[in-house]
Amino acid sequence: MSTAPVFTRVAVVGAGLIGGSIARRLVGLGAYVVVVDPDPGTREAAAAAGLAVAETVPADRDLVVLAAPLDVIVATLPGVAAAAPDAVLVDVGSVKGTVRDACRDHGLESRWVGAHPMAGTELSGFDHADPGLLVDVSWAVTRGPGPVADVVRWVVDTFAATAVVLDADAHDRAVALVSHAPHVLANALLEVVERAADPAAAHLAAGSFRDGTRVAGRDPLRTRNMLADNAAALGPVVDDLVATLQDYRRDLDDRAALADRLAGVTAGADAVRRPEPRWQPCPDLDAALAGDGPVLVREGVSGLESAR
Repeated sequence: MSTAPVFTRVAVVGAGLIGGSIARRLVGLGAYVVVVDPDPGTREAAAAAGLAVAETVPADRDLVVLAAPLDVIVATLPGVAAAAPDAVLVDVGSVKGTVRDACRDHGLESRWVGAHPMAGTELSGFDHADPGLLVDVSWAVTRGPGPVADVVRWVVDTFAATAVVLDADAHDRAVALVSHAPHVLANALLEVVERAADPAAAHLAAGSFRDGTRVAGRDPLRTRNMLADNAAALGPVVDDLVATLQDYRRDLDDRAALADRLAGVTAGADAVRRPEPRWQPCPDLDAALAGDGPVLVREGVSGLESAR
């Protein structure tokens, strides 16, 4: 691990599940953290958990983590940036193109780096925040003119994480496939079951239904923001899903065709489980992050390691 923390004076704006988990992890590691949230109840809960709270971002921060809903992040960017003029701005929202464009519009791109921890639960709010929630998971970190290497080091050091560095648009396309489309499917399935109003279904629903609808109907505003802000990338994925479901509907009447389709899915079941990367020592992080395509960074036995 690094001998000294990259950032020591942090403000976390938005103390829900993700922001609260980040704040609690940082405090546990000895960082000087202030939680900023407009909700008095959230501030009270954070203070009761031992966190320093404030209504505005202190001026002396070297890092501000924006963990509010996406529309709030965009709306508050100029004020947050002005309040902490020397701070690096990191948002942890699930869509990156929207925040990148807002930073460009306000001349903040040189201070901003997008980050997205690929972990969470179907629950929301500070009461469910957990300092271990975002530890030892993959974090997306976006390329750009901001201090990307510093944020990669912060992510890897603070959360024992693997940082996946990629362009903002590539991030949004990837999460449309593996994160946002599952939310669409989960909510759609729950809608269908609710419309059916089958009294036997409630007694017979088991693991497959529970797993398939786990994220449905939990926080409509949060889900709406996530899906709508990534509409450009998510729309074609949903179109593909609709066409594929229509193929399944057709194949229900053709047992041989259905068997072939399911056999193909079984063969591709590990499509998103890539083989173990070929890790190499990474003495020059900036050089390792240059170029196109995703770069993975983690803490190895003898220091940072990277892989493409």
